[in-house]
Amino acid sequence: MNTYAELRSADFAFGGNCEPPAQLAGAFVDGPPNGKRQLVTAEPLFRAYHELDDVDTEREAFNTVYQYPPVEYTAHVRAIGSPRGYAGRAACVRLVWDIDRANDLDAALADARKLVTYLRGWYGSHAERGTGAYFSGAKGFHVTLVALPGFHPFAHVPAVARLLALTLARAAGVAVDSAVYDHQRLFRLPNTPHPRTGLYKRFLDHDELFALDAARVRELARHPAGFAVPSVNEDCEKLAHDWIAAEEGVLKRDAEFPSGTARRDPAAFPAVSKFVRDFIGFGDFQEPGRAVTLFRAAAVLAEQGTPPHVVRGLLEEPALKMGLDAHETEKQLVAGINHGARKGAAR
Repeated sequence: MNTYAELRSADFAFGGNCEPPAQLAGAFVDGPPNGKRQLVTAEPLFRAYHELDDVDTEREAFNTVYQYPPVEYTAHVRAIGSPRGYAGRAACVRLVWDIDRANDLDAALADARKLVTYLRGWYGSHAERGTGAYFSGAKGFHVTLVALPGFHPFAHVPAVARLLALTLARAAGVAVDSAVYDHQRLFRLPNTPHPRTGLYKRFLDHDELFALDAARVRELARHPAGFAVPSVNEDCEKLAHDWIAAEEGVLKRDAEFPSGTARRDPAAFPAVSKFVRDFIGFGDFQEPGRAVTLFRAAAVLAEQGTPPHVVRGLLEEPALKMGLDAHETEKQLVAGINHGARKGAAR
């Protein structure tokens, strides 16, 4: 069987077991996100950080958004010495949303509440039990939702998760970061500190999310706190239906525009240069250094018509995480965006 829809049509059922698969692999970075990626068993690692089970809370730490069949993933890493380029089967244990509002944490909090309220209204008891809300430690919030259909690894799962997550956010009327869904994306682990603020990524229970203001949330995030991982105890028919609809949309698109073939309107789907993807996803930079790589990445995106606020949303955080200060980051972003926009207008 090659799709989740086929599993459902074959009278597939979870049989009451709604625990995320414990054997799936992932990548773990103990430190800044551009550090070395270690192979780990994904779910036990996530639970350990979430529940404060013998983990180091003084260091940054990240794991991948998706989880992978261990044999395939390990073979890929051993073959090339890195997870980069892996585009094989992946699972999505939790849908994720990243809500950032620069210099306006109150607005980010309001939108996190809005999204959680929508998910609970749409998916009912499944979302009441399976939704997680987290202060990111800096300028926004992360929301997660247990996604049983995503427990089954297929190569198209990241695209399905992206489409479904963005569809739900749009229905809720909440703008989210659309760059967090690529195959190898890292996400900050709970109870780890943000380097710029010293505040922790902090789980918020229902009362904390809806009763506290942004200032009080920041106060809570001065210290880590262990919480049980949100979980569900039954399948959700509505979520299964939505997942299948997204899956059908992804597979239809891929059939119309196979990898490596031209799309009907190439200008509407510009290719993103590999060095830009590596800068965003891995914190890689080229010679002669970080500042020049940031300038080039901003210029490439702007030349392709990417709106300036989207360019900033994609590049600012990776630049700061890799050690550029705020002044230099702003300088290179402005210069790159202006340069790229001029080149794009001249084409």
